[in-house]
Amino acid sequence: MTSRILDPQQLRLNLDEDQLEAIAWLMDHLPLSFRNVHCLPARELLSWSIDDLSSASGVTSQAIQRLESGFQLKEVSLQALAFALEAEGLVFFPGHPPLRGMNCRGSTKDPRSRRDYHLLE
Repeated sequence: MTSRILDPQQLRLNLDEDQLEAIAWLMDHLPLSFRNVHCLPARELLSWSIDDLSSASGVTSQAIQRLESGFQLKEVSLQALAFALEAEGLVFFPGHPPLRGMNCRGSTKDPRSRRDYHLLE
């Protein structure tokens, strides 16, 4: 078997503006993989307290406690938690415990650009 180096120019896609807009919209509307069952195990992987996660994410300690007790939070709050935890190298898949990403990064976008960011719990 021979090793072949790929030419990056061969991988370049020529997309028009509409296609780029459609891709951007899809990326903005990907469903979150982060679930309430991920929160406590993720904090334990990082040796973080609830206050540590609150400080990193902007979500209140009380909201994090509610989430870990099984209550749902607003999507913007879940996104802020996922973003903070993914920034520390964790990745989330539904039905699986949090994992260390090694050389990959989660896909959660920074929630501060959301119009409803002021509704963070």
